[in-house]
Amino acid sequence: MRKYYQLILVLISFISIVTLLIYRHEYYRLRYVLEVLNFFGKPGLSEIEFCGPGFNATMLSEILRNSSMEVRETPPLFQQIDENFYSYSSFLRSYQKYETLTPSYAHSIDTIVIGKTNVHPAFRCNIWLENESKPKAGRFSNRVIVEHINFTLYVFQCTMNKDFGKPKGISFYVNDYNINPIHAPINRLIQVNTKRKPRQMSNIKFVNNIVPAICVLPNQVPIVSRDSFIEFLVFHQMMGVNHFTIYDSMISEDVIRRLNLLPADITQWNIQFFPLNYPFIFSKSYDIVRNAVELDCLFRHFRYDKEEADKASHMVLLSWDEFLVPRVHNNIKSVLGDFDPMRSLQTIAYPLLFCLNQPDDDSAVIGYPDIFNKRHYYNLPENIPIKHIINLDAISKFDDIFNIFSKKMQEIPLNMLAVHKYTECRDSKKYSLSGYNETQLQVFPHKLEGAITQFSQELLSNKVYRLYKSGQIWERSSSENVREML
Repeated sequence: MRKYYQLILVLISFISIVTLLIYRHEYYRLRYVLEVLNFFGKPGLSEIEFCGPGFNATMLSEILRNSSMEVRETPPLFQQIDENFYSYSSFLRSYQKYETLTPSYAHSIDTIVIGKTNVHPAFRCNIWLENESKPKAGRFSNRVIVEHINFTLYVFQCTMNKDFGKPKGISFYVNDYNINPIHAPINRLIQVNTKRKPRQMSNIKFVNNIVPAICVLPNQVPIVSRDSFIEFLVFHQMMGVNHFTIYDSMISEDVIRRLNLLPADITQWNIQFFPLNYPFIFSKSYDIVRNAVELDCLFRHFRYDKEEADKASHMVLLSWDEFLVPRVHNNIKSVLGDFDPMRSLQTIAYPLLFCLNQPDDDSAVIGYPDIFNKRHYYNLPENIPIKHIINLDAISKFDDIFNIFSKKMQEIPLNMLAVHKYTECRDSKKYSLSGYNETQLQVFPHKLEGAITQFSQELLSNKVYRLYKSGQIWERSSSENVREML
C-alpha cells in the first residue's frame, strides 16, 4: 500500500512540475506581448494605456471611436516614475535638418516631468532603439522650468554619446541596482527640430504671415458645457484662429460626434484632441499641470519648420472660460501685426475677471450668450498668471525654449487686447479667480467693458453657431446631409 502512495506522490509531483513549466512559458509570452504593445502602441485606446487619476478611459475610447478628432500624434499622458515623479511627454531632438550628429551628443531626449518640490530627482534613464529588444543606458540630467510650493515642473534630459540607431522610446527608473529597469514605463518619442529656418518675408508690414494657434485645457471646474464649447471655438475662429489643440477628457462624445457632421469647408477647423489625466489631486495640481501642458504645446508647435505652409507662428494656452478679445482691431492677427510689425517680440496679455453670477448689464439682450451680457469686470490680484502669447518665429533653436518663460516679455496694452475670464464667483474663503462672493461683487471696484459686444452680431450670424442654436444638428443622424440645413 505504501508503494501506491509513493507512486501517487511521484505522479502528482510530475504533473505539478509540468504545469509550472507551462504556466511559466505562457507568462513570459504574455509579458513580451504587453511590453511590445506598451512600446509600439495598439489600435484604439484602452484602459491599460490611458488610465490614471481622474481619467475615464472608457469614455475616451467612445469619444475617439465616434469622432474624426482622433489622436493623430503620440498623446501626452502622465505615467508614474515613482511615488513622487510623473513623466508627461518626451521629445527627441532631430539632427537631420540644419545640423549633424556630434560625438558629444549623438541623441538628446527631453521629457516633461512633474514632481514634488521637496524631493530631489535622482534617476537613471534607458533609451530604447528601433529594432532592438534591449535598451541602451543614457546620461541623466534635469532642468527646473517652474517651481511652485508643492510641485515643480522639470525637463528630464537623457543623452547618448554614440549613435547606436534611431531612438523610439525612453524610460526612467530609480537609481537603485536592486530594481530591474526593464519594468519601467516607456514614453514614445516625438521628433522635433533643433533649429528652424526663418520664414520668408518681404514687405513685412503687408504680408499676412501670422498664424495663431490656441491650446485648450479644462477649467478649474473641469466640466465644459455644450454652449461654452461651441462659443469658444466659433468666437476664436472669428478672431482668426483655425488651429486648436485640445487637452481634455471630459468633453461630451455627443458634442464631438455632432460637430463632425459639419462639412470641413464650413468649419475650417484644424483640431487635434488629446486626453488629459492628472498625476495628483486635480485642485492641488491644476496650476502645475497647466504649465506642463503649455510646455508640451510649445514643443509640439516648434517641431514644424517655419518654412512649411500654414504652420503656427504664435501660440497661447487658454481654458474654456477664457477669451482673447481685441479692443480696436477685428482679429488677433491684426493686434499682433500692429503691436509687433517685425515679428520679433514675445508678448503677454492680462486677464480680466467677469463673474457669471453678476446681474446682466442694463443693455443686455435676451438670448445672447453670457459673454455679451456680463460686462462688468474686476481687477485681479497681481499673483494671477498672465497669458503668454509665444512668438514661435522669434525662437531660432530648441534650447531657447527652456528660458522663454524667465525672459522679460512685452505687455500688450489693455486698450489693444485682454483675456476675458468668465466664471462663477462664489467662494468667499479665499481671494483668487473664484474669490468673490455675491456680497463682495457689490463692494469691489469694477468697470464696464463693452469691447466684446462689437462681435455679437458676427457670432450670432455665424453659420456654425446658427446651426448649433437651431438645435437641428442634434436631431440629425450621421447619414443625413448637414449642408442642407445651412
